[in-house]
Amino acid sequence: MEVHAMTEINKKPINTISSFPVRRMDYQFREVPKYWFSKEPSLTHYFTGLSTLFPEGESFFVRSVRALRHKVKDNPKLDRDIGAFIGQEAMHSKEHHSFHVSSKKYGLDPESLEDITGIILKGVERIFPKKWNLLVTVGLEHYTATLVVEMMKNLSDRFNDITIRNLWLWHSIEETEHKAVAYDMYEYLYGKGLDAYIPRVLIFTFSIMLITIVTHSYHVILMSRDKQLLNFKSWIRFTSFAFSEYRVLIPQFLSYYRFNFHPNETDESEIVNHTKLKIGLSIEQPLSTH
Repeated sequence: MEVHAMTEINKKPINTISSFPVRRMDYQFREVPKYWFSKEPSLTHYFTGLSTLFPEGESFFVRSVRALRHKVKDNPKLDRDIGAFIGQEAMHSKEHHSFHVSSKKYGLDPESLEDITGIILKGVERIFPKKWNLLVTVGLEHYTATLVVEMMKNLSDRFNDITIRNLWLWHSIEETEHKAVAYDMYEYLYGKGLDAYIPRVLIFTFSIMLITIVTHSYHVILMSRDKQLLNFKSWIRFTSFAFSEYRVLIPQFLSYYRFNFHPNETDESEIVNHTKLKIGLSIEQPLSTH
């Protein structure tokens, strides 16, 4: 365990009675290098582009569950977990935004990409009914829960900045903790039948297409802003990386299309506990029972 990693975060969970804690974090992004992932432009900018989705994306997730939360008040456990889900997502938004602010010194302006994400998601929110907005959240929670397992297992050692590494690993831990909340909310409200399954997979298809287009567009924009757009060696390294990773990830994404899919059918407790120790978080038992 790195002792210096423990000094930059407040690891004490907020009091809660949910199945998982809400942690107050306050990372300090003072000395983050320009290329913090494998010391490589294209790989760093890919993950920065992905990061710019989180502040507005997590806010969208919070709004989508809040819009229907009143309908689950007769399920106290689920209602408590929704509250903790909202708390965790709010912290993710805050910390990733702080990282983006710190990147101003490199002229990359990730905040402007946050703004574009907000415009896109607010447009989706206006057009879609509340059920479909919840389904966007359900689908993208599966997408992120899949990505973060790979982050914890195979990618974390490629970070060459400890603060950014800890940001992503803390986020990864919490994504696995709350990965089933929106899904359970959807099942509780709309059931498990064919009439629930068809919109679930249709909206997931839409959501995956949207996030893929946006993420890769942001990647190109950041490479351009960094004057690395014609760095073909860097693009080749990214292509090799993406090919190897998507071979692992795509089958897991596609598991969502199974009729009897549920997020909790996989158990990440071992890698989560290992990751908690790696970044100096305590291995808590669920805080709630009352």
